[in-house]
Amino acid sequence: MITQILQFLLKQSRALYFLIVLITIAGALAFQSLPSDVYPELAFPRIAVIGTVGDIAPDRVLLTVTRPLEEAASQAYRVRWIRSKTIRGASELSIEFQPGTDMNFAWQQVQARIAEIRANLPPSASLIVEPVTPAIFPVLNYNITSDSVPESELYNTVRYEIEPRLLQVPGVARAITQAGKIPEIAVQVDPEKLAAYKISIVDVATALTRTNQIEVLGRVDDRYKQNLIVGPGESIKPEQLYDLVVSRSGSEPIYLKDIATISKSFRDPLSVISADGKEGIVVNIFRQPSSNVVAVSDGVASEMERIKTTLPAGVKIGKAYDQSRLVRQALASILKEIAIGIAFIIAILFAFLRSWKSTLVAALTIPLCAAAAFATMALLHQSLNLMSLGGLAIALGLVIDDAIVIVENIHRQLQKGLTSNQAAIAAVQELAGPVTSSTATTLVVFLPLGLISGVAGQFVIALTITLASAVAFSLFLALFVVPIFCAQVMKQESHNANKTEASNDQKGAWYRRVLRTSLRHPLVAGLSATLILVTTYVLFARIGTDFLPEMDEGSYVLDYLMPAGTSLPQTDQICQQIEKILGKTPEVMAWTRRTGAELGLFATQPNTGDILVVLRPHDQRKRSTTEVMDEQRSKIAERIPQVETEFHPILADQLNDLAGAGNPVEIRVFGEDREAIRSVAETIETKLKSVRGLVDLALTSQDNAPQFDIQVDPLRAGRLLLTPLDVTDQVKASFLGQVATQMRQGDKFVDVRVRLPDKIRFNPAMIGQLQIFGKNGAALPLNSIATISQINSEVEILREHQQRYVSVEASIEGRDLGSTVDEIRTVLKPISLPTGVSITIGGIYLSQQESFQQLLLVLLLATALVYLMMIIQFRSFLQPLSILLVLPLGMLGVELALIGTGTPLNVSSFMGLILLVGLVVKNGIILLEYANRLQDRGLSPEDALVEAGIIRLRPILMTTLCTLLALTPLWLGHGAGSELHRPLAITVIGGLSLSTLFTLIFVPLLSRFVMRVRSEATQQA
Repeated sequence: MITQILQFLLKQSRALYFLIVLITIAGALAFQSLPSDVYPELAFPRIAVIGTVGDIAPDRVLLTVTRPLEEAASQAYRVRWIRSKTIRGASELSIEFQPGTDMNFAWQQVQARIAEIRANLPPSASLIVEPVTPAIFPVLNYNITSDSVPESELYNTVRYEIEPRLLQVPGVARAITQAGKIPEIAVQVDPEKLAAYKISIVDVATALTRTNQIEVLGRVDDRYKQNLIVGPGESIKPEQLYDLVVSRSGSEPIYLKDIATISKSFRDPLSVISADGKEGIVVNIFRQPSSNVVAVSDGVASEMERIKTTLPAGVKIGKAYDQSRLVRQALASILKEIAIGIAFIIAILFAFLRSWKSTLVAALTIPLCAAAAFATMALLHQSLNLMSLGGLAIALGLVIDDAIVIVENIHRQLQKGLTSNQAAIAAVQELAGPVTSSTATTLVVFLPLGLISGVAGQFVIALTITLASAVAFSLFLALFVVPIFCAQVMKQESHNANKTEASNDQKGAWYRRVLRTSLRHPLVAGLSATLILVTTYVLFARIGTDFLPEMDEGSYVLDYLMPAGTSLPQTDQICQQIEKILGKTPEVMAWTRRTGAELGLFATQPNTGDILVVLRPHDQRKRSTTEVMDEQRSKIAERIPQVETEFHPILADQLNDLAGAGNPVEIRVFGEDREAIRSVAETIETKLKSVRGLVDLALTSQDNAPQFDIQVDPLRAGRLLLTPLDVTDQVKASFLGQVATQMRQGDKFVDVRVRLPDKIRFNPAMIGQLQIFGKNGAALPLNSIATISQINSEVEILREHQQRYVSVEASIEGRDLGSTVDEIRTVLKPISLPTGVSITIGGIYLSQQESFQQLLLVLLLATALVYLMMIIQFRSFLQPLSILLVLPLGMLGVELALIGTGTPLNVSSFMGLILLVGLVVKNGIILLEYANRLQDRGLSPEDALVEAGIIRLRPILMTTLCTLLALTPLWLGHGAGSELHRPLAITVIGGLSLSTLFTLIFVPLLSRFVMRVRSEATQQA
């Protein structure tokens, strides 16, 4: 069958060339159209619910908001766990679903369940229900500051001019302005005048609400036209509010100007936004899913340049964070590594083939396979990212394997005196079976990878699509394209068969002697194999374990936490000291600080926040991101001991947040007794300080914070004809203020807030003296109708499965995750737990354990599938075992490579192990298939194995060296993102190096027994 196909293609070679051109063009067009990103487009089975309800205490928020939301969300289909965080005035739920859940349906379910209990929540509660996706994090941050433009004008410029224009850029989903000072109109009421006129502040706010609005009062037809009757009117200037009547004193009206002053002001700040150490405004830009990060960045940058020409003088716009910078650097780095790998491969081919024509024919498979991979990625809606291009870099040495074997065999056939067409057909006839089988063994190892879930699974799938499509297309090229090219370009070459065979015998003499010796002394070889296995077992304990490789992103997030109850101004003052440390770090290029706010979709308190720090490009700094973080961590701990900090590379931090695992180590202490679980957590924190490698050690649950508790006496309030709620409304309006109306300024509205002057509402001594006005015209101070006490209350309540917990979290530096957790377990054993208290270990470690279990299952299934393919090829159970038994021997090379380079066993290196299963057996298949062929021709098993070894030695060495050298740039590369592929490259290089040697020695030794049985069976037949 294959002979007829090749004969047809030889006659229709022009059509074949045209087909190859079409595939190349399709690949080039696909490459241009593919979006670029750092990681694949990730999906997470999580939904976040954020509820806000004013300034209610955490324990009340728990009862009125958090618990009802938890109970409602738990009724959704396939919920895995629900975690909640309750703080003052806000509740945050994280709902994790089982892997494989349809998240659109889950989202609808959660919304439906929450809608059912919406009426039971406080009327003032507002809810956000969003799927947790990478889109909740910005890809661009711009810092906007000015020394000359007023703060209110600057805010309006950014919010109402810059932000809408950025939304028009293709690929931009949202642009959100973050500012500490948001303009509003302040109506500051004089409490003494309120007392004189006997009206409450709530009466003033109500009067403003009723008089400053436009309402349709009717319709009148006049001269064939309909006219609306509108009223009572709307003020468009603050001064116009002065003439509003708020009440009457007898027959005399009381105007607003009689009791209050009006001024342009700002909302009470709940957050502080700082740009490079100076208070300013930050614009966060979010991209649409599947959009091109580089294109979005370029589009926004172009639009910003146009915007700058229209801004008032003195407005400064600076780019703080740009995710596309890492994308560009990482893609350029890996493309450079691919180019170096191709150069290595061409050099190896020429060194063995000694023919530029043959070398170029074999090397032609690389760009053609790349084109096929890009076309496949476009069809499957993939992106150009570190994982997909990493798969292509790994495929370089694999896609050329089959072409090398075919080209080398065509050389041998030509040396026998065949014509080029005959040599091409004969070579493919001889190798079609083993080449197909060996390529199939590489491909089948990818089939079980769909069992891996989570971030690791999505990373692996992106790498696999590129790698598998390129390898699969290489088989087509090797069988049907390379032979046709060889038949065309090798026509004029002359060969001397005897001379070449003598040369091959001379070059393989050393191998012949080694192989003969091992076949004659099987006991020595057996003892050697046993020694290798024992060494492998001993060394395995020295290999550390981790989750995902750490990448030098050139940016990181500094999370900080002040003691519970710290005010926003005090937190801001401390953060300014941190910023001074950042400013004196030469590698730091820019930063953005948020105090009372965070990057992403989170409920945040005023004593916490984050700083997004951007470092200079890799080629402009000498230290890595980790080294910079270590220095800043130690300086902050030394100079500002009262602040707790955590340092995380920004993308790694986002991935951990998205996956629900905030830190590498997280020990949760569960129980309903708050004091008991906190005491246990503090004990754990103290003991963990002795564990080497732990940094940023902290409790997630904060201490109690002070608050003034007001308990209104209903009987005393009743003397004023007021309810307790009426009293608290007046207190709230006095101190927090009440937004009574909005004032139209141009095409936007500005809040008008009625409140007391700052000197009163920010003075704790004035709380009890606040006059409460009754409906009967009387007034009493607050402390005469209510009990006021200063107490300590909970700041934050954490729950999982509706059970309280306190967690101890830490990051790891200079040590692997596995050994660190093992030591932590040892430290935790002696701790005695009170009744009702339990401990679990989570964080990234839990994700690692889940991924490792799945990867181990994939490794076993891949081995079984490879064995199945070899059974089909050899039609034997025993002969494939002689190849498969080399796998455990090759583990020694993996261990030596990992230990020698200090690389832990992580998802990337585990993927290298799985890939090795398919690679190691390829050489054995080619070797044994030819040995069987020689035995069928009448050679003894030993002679057949020796001759097959000599003949197949050159293609085996060529394919192995091509694979090793193609992976070498991934191992030695130090560009952005190179850390992701380095463990895989190291694993394959170490394992394949020794496995090839063991294949050449131990596979013939083990196969001799099987071939003798086969020979005896043939003779008896």
